[in-house]
Amino acid sequence: MRSLMFSVLATISLGACTPPASTIPSSSTAGPGPQILSAFDAGIIFADTCLIRGPNFENSIEGLRVHNVTQNASTGTYYHNSANLSVRITPDQCSMVYGTSQDVDAAVAGLGQGSASILQDRPAPAGISVTSRVAGDGLRYFRLGIQSPVQ
Repeated sequence: MRSLMFSVLATISLGACTPPASTIPSSSTAGPGPQILSAFDAGIIFADTCLIRGPNFENSIEGLRVHNVTQNASTGTYYHNSANLSVRITPDQCSMVYGTSQDVDAAVAGLGQGSASILQDRPAPAGISVTSRVAGDGLRYFRLGIQSPVQ
């Protein structure tokens, strides 16, 4: 009976152990990937990293851990490993730059839908800035940013 109880307690104890959080790799050559991520998926990354991790982005790295990124060791910017997307986090601001071949309306709709899927019933925080420009490579680049504290 005593050995059975010990086995049960040992099993419960081992089950309560969680593996350590994975770390984000770092490389001096990290940069944007060649693929175009859907606007919906880019919106998910922005919301998961910048919108729900405030108010001062102290937990933003937790949002990035699941999104296949590498940090550039020189600049501190996080780059998606395969897509043309980057995230920059400071105590004052969280921003994402995303390259797409979609037109403005389609990209903005996808970014909004992806963000809303993470926010769920919560309202979007105030103060999100969105700018876009067409670059020499023919892609439209969107920059989404929010200042701290996130309200």
